[in-house]
Parts: sequence; structure tokens; C-alpha cells
Amino acid sequence: MKRKSPKSGKKVIYTFPAKHAQQAIRNRLKFLISRRAPVSPKEYVDLVKPVVMGWVNYFRHANASDAFRGLQRFINIRFRRYLTHRSRGRGFGWKKFPNGKLYAMGIVYIGSGMIEYPTRLVHDGR
Repeated sequence: MKRKSPKSGKKVIYTFPAKHAQQAIRNRLKFLISRRAPVSPKEYVDLVKPVVMGWVNYFRHANASDAFRGLQRFINIRFRRYLTHRSRGRGFGWKKFPNGKLYAMGIVYIGSGMIEYPTRLVHDGR
């Protein structure tokens, strides 16, 4: 799709993740982890993070900020519902588990298109 560039004013090509690609990542995450999954929150994050990071890294060169925000909302809601069900609570858990608490538990943050890369230990050869 061609649109007018806000910087140069010329028509440039904009690419977006397809709707079926966005639905496919959601379906894959649903398949990996359910709300009633008998795993710890750490295991939940460890299962979800590499799948999401792979998808985000694949689409990071596209105009995907809207898709990233939508996926972030989906991940937060699923994790929040999982935590609420795990603590035998009712509802969605918006007050008990705000977004900041979810990110502190290790859930990946991709909402603004800024990708958080995991830190790696560097071996200096000693």
C-alpha cells in the first residue's frame, strides 16, 4: 500500500502484518498456554516470551505498531486472567494485576514497538 510520507511528502510503500498473521500468533499463544494451565507464572513467561519475540522481530521492519499494541493487549489480558484464575479470584484482575505488575513479573513489553532484548552473559575468554 502506498501512502504519503510525513517526512518527505512522497508516496512510499507501507507494509503491515496481515490480519491472518496476527490471528495466527494469537492462536499459537492460546495453544501454548491456557488460563487453567498447571504451570507457574515464571514458566508461563518462559513459554510465551520466545514466541512473541520471534514474531515481533520478524515484523519489526514493517509498520506494525498498531499490531504490536493489539498483541500487547492480548498478552496482558491472557496473563492477567491466568493469574486471577490461579489465585482463585473473580473477574479479569485489573486492580489486582495492573500492567506494571505484569511487566515486573517478566512479561514481554512490545506495545510501543520498542523491543526489549534479553540480556546475555558475555564470555571474555579468561
